[in-house]
Formats: sequence, structure tokens, C-alpha cells
Amino acid sequence: MVTNRHIDVLLLKQHSDADAVVAEITVDGVKLILASMYFDIGRQIEVDLSKIEAVLQHANGVGVLLAIDSNARSVSWHDSTTNARGRTLDEYLMSKQLYILNEESHNTTFRNRRGVSNIDLTIITNQLLITVAQREISDQESSLDHIIKYVIGQGDSNRESADFQDVRYLFKKENYATFQENLLQLAKTTLCGHNAETTDDLDIMLCARIAEEADVEKSIEEFHVILKTACNKTYRKHRTSKKTTTHKSVPWWTEELTILRKRTNALRRRHQRTRNNDELRERRKLQYLEGKAQYAATIKREKLRSWKEYYNITTAANPWNEVYKLAVGKKGTIHYSHLSESLMDH
Repeated sequence: MVTNRHIDVLLLKQHSDADAVVAEITVDGVKLILASMYFDIGRQIEVDLSKIEAVLQHANGVGVLLAIDSNARSVSWHDSTTNARGRTLDEYLMSKQLYILNEESHNTTFRNRRGVSNIDLTIITNQLLITVAQREISDQESSLDHIIKYVIGQGDSNRESADFQDVRYLFKKENYATFQENLLQLAKTTLCGHNAETTDDLDIMLCARIAEEADVEKSIEEFHVILKTACNKTYRKHRTSKKTTTHKSVPWWTEELTILRKRTNALRRRHQRTRNNDELRERRKLQYLEGKAQYAATIKREKLRSWKEYYNITTAANPWNEVYKLAVGKKGTIHYSHLSESLMDH
């Protein structure tokens, strides 16, 4: 469901069918093509590759983003194994110079009772390499098996702002000396083990540590933790006002669903963190699956209830109600929401 009137959307019916939705998006004069596709595991994958070929030919230089439930496995998109379908798809993508946005993550793109895997691909053409700022596998519980979100914006600058927007500190100039002292003390105790007596000694030891460290990202992460700890010890955090949000993303969402989602997320985390006791892990897995089933059933119930309320908003004496308008396409142009929302849930 899309509500942003500044985004124009055109459904490309010639490329859409029961297993594919292809749309042309135009926002601020920029055009791109988005496609959500399902590759049936019982169908030859070459049939679906021909659909991609048709979309690429239609694009004719316009950026294309493909969100695909491929039912194909390959280590190229960080799955644990490679099968025949995965090899065929991988070779096709290389031949067309298409880019896979999948990144290694502890979250998987597909999960259900039978297991987990990374069969969902995000594929783009080179025109969107800078535009697609973020691809995220949601860790929030959902009744869906596939949950991927995209942020389409201005590249890395958007990603940086997203990483640091969760904490804001009230900076005061008179506290800077205290902050510097806290930072140096934490660096000495955490990174150098009290062996650095002066700032110069600390600088030399840190330079040597980084030069010897094979994983630079690890050193960066350690310093980030120290920096955040020093900020927490020195500055007060900015408190955001807790405003009551009356807007709901979907009309059928309820407080009960919020509670069930948090409970299911907690059950899943508890199951995943149980590693050294197989019996306890299996018991917690069953508790998580039961909670997830209850959550999914409640969503289904609330959707049905909301739909019944919707088609009863006018009296029976008026046959030309909202349901009739929706059925015959008289509800006006459908506008798509912000591209930073989940564009496709596969």
C-alpha cells in the first residue's frame, strides 16, 4: 500500500504475472524499475531467467532493482551450499554484469519450520550502485517467511546518518577536557593494559597494534565502543519527547499484536542464544514456533476483522459503496509510499 503522492508508479503488465510484479517508479524526475519475482522450484529456472532478460531489455539503460525469491542456493550470496539452480543463476548474473547486494549476516533471508537459508536475492544494474543506500534483513518477527527492506537514497551518506541517529549527546565545551581524560583512560586500560604512561606512548602502541592486526574492522569496532563509553560517562543524552503516535502503518494493527510480536522476538532470541544444551535448545525452539504460530494466527484474524469493518462502512441500501469502487478500479490512482519502506516482501 503506497501513500506518497510525489511518487509516480506505472505497473508494467506485459512483464507481470502471477509470480512477478514489475513497476516503473518515477520520483523527482528520476526513473527506475522495481521487480518482485518468485522462481517456482518446480519450474526450470531458465524460464524465469527469460523474464529477467525481458525486464532488462525494457529498461534500456534505466536502473533496475530485482527482488527475487529464487529457490536457488549459492555461496555467492552467502548461503551455506550451492545447488544446480544456484550455479545456473550465478552464471547468468555474471554474464549480464548484474550486481548482487546480498551481504553476509547472522540473519537469513528465509526462515520457517523446515529451516533457514539465503534464497532471496537483491540484484541491481550498475546504474543503482550508488542509489541503493541500504539493504537490511529484518530481525523483527513477522508472519512472512521473507523479510527484506531497502533504502533508496544518496548512497553512503544516508547509511552513515542511519548508523548514528539512535544516540544524541548534549555537548558542552566545558566538559571537553573531562571527555578527553575519560577517552585516554579507557584507551589505556582497554587497548594497552595500563602499559602506556603518556599520550605519546599510547599513540605508538596503538599504531603498532593496528599495523599488526589482520582484521582492521575489529580494531575500529573496539575503538567505537571506547568512544561511546567515554561519551556516556561525560555527556548527558538527548531525551526525545515521547509523543503518542495516532498513525498506524496498517489499519488492522492492534496493541495485542505489538505485545505478541515482542514476545515472539524474545522467544526467538532466547532459542538462538541457547548453544551448549541441545535439549534446552530444542525445547525453546518449540516454544518459539508455538509463539510464532499464535502471532501469525492473530494477524490473520485481525486482517479479516478489519476487512469486514471496511466493507460494512456504508449501509446495505447503497450498493455503490467503497467495496464496489475498489473492485471496479474507481478509487483513484494508487501512489507508492517512501522508497525507504519495505519495497518488496517477496
